[in-house]
Amino acid sequence: MVSGGADPSIHLWDLESRGSELEHIHRACASVSKPSHSAAHTHAITSLSIYPFDPVPSTIFSTAHDGSLKWSALQSPEITPIHTFNLDCTPYAHSFSSAPGSTLLVAVATSEQSVRLVDLRSGLATHGLPGHNAAVLSVAWAPHKPYLLASGSVDNRVIIFDVRKGGHNSAIATLDMDDPVGLVPPGAEYAPASYQPRAAFSPTARAHNGPVTGVRWTSNGSHIVTTGQDSRIRVWDAATGANTLVHFGPRVRNSSTSHLAERAPLLIPKGFMTAGHETLIWPNFNEQDDRGEMFMFELREGTFIKRLKVPGLAMTTQSRGRSSALSAARINDLVWRGNGASGEGIELFSAHGDGTIRSWVSHEPDDEPDSEEEAAEATCKRKRDVLEDIYKGFLGPEESKSYT
Repeated sequence: MVSGGADPSIHLWDLESRGSELEHIHRACASVSKPSHSAAHTHAITSLSIYPFDPVPSTIFSTAHDGSLKWSALQSPEITPIHTFNLDCTPYAHSFSSAPGSTLLVAVATSEQSVRLVDLRSGLATHGLPGHNAAVLSVAWAPHKPYLLASGSVDNRVIIFDVRKGGHNSAIATLDMDDPVGLVPPGAEYAPASYQPRAAFSPTARAHNGPVTGVRWTSNGSHIVTTGQDSRIRVWDAATGANTLVHFGPRVRNSSTSHLAERAPLLIPKGFMTAGHETLIWPNFNEQDDRGEMFMFELREGTFIKRLKVPGLAMTTQSRGRSSALSAARINDLVWRGNGASGEGIELFSAHGDGTIRSWVSHEPDDEPDSEEEAAEATCKRKRDVLEDIYKGFLGPEESKSYT
């Protein structure tokens, strides 16, 4: 696993060093920072990825507030910058397609109004994909069609691009939160009687009532998941663009902030968590009231599964209303892997504002019920006691005495 911070260093971690023990402190096995290498980033890291086609991870890409995308080699105990792509703008996120037939293009979400494409073959930032009217915060390649790219912007819009086309023709579709039907072929039997055909791309379509901070595809490309500063998570049918109207309830927080950054949900495919369902994990974000909370939902129905909370956080009256950007309560990013060192379920990693990375494993000791189980048992006991009191009341003093 690789991580980057505001310092702005990058570290490589060997996750297998933990073994099966639950209490473990990882040590970085390789690092790079400005003091250690003259070509390292000079400002806070904004995104990181590992090149998906190496048999053994040996190449990473990183973006930072210094306006660059860097290509680095993993050579433990060092991380060595190989090439720098100067973007002349602030990059917030980048995406590299892991599909076997993908082009060697890195899509970069930047402070410009277009998505930047970087060609690894030529080493040039080839061109931009126009369509947005404000900074782009999130980009994601489709896993099933390597020429399709989704982007989310401060202009409240999500645009689907076809990179085989040039200029404004590359923007082929937009997502509209007011459209629960999507694009329906003419004469289709399942179209509602009141259905009015619309163009796939509309400059007025809005995906959220606020900046779009995250865009992700499901693992099979059937759906797109977006998050916005309207504190909404939306699930879209990727084939039709329809808003599936999945509701994740009032727990979700993603407040507005002047500090632009990608904030995207973590999607876990079927088979790793809830049987037969995809799982969504969302780290709540509230500029002045972060509480170190993550919520797990069933993706297709929005059903609440579980709340994860950073242990040991003391929320005081004095701390409320202050920025929690540098505290453990601020969760900046999430990643996961299946069948971690514990050998069961998944292992989840959360990056925090205080510079720590926490590891979570899907394991609960059999002899230690969690707080939800204890609360449920206490509720059942109260209800049993109430019923017993009512029963004794019906029987009267003498009859109840004979049954005790």
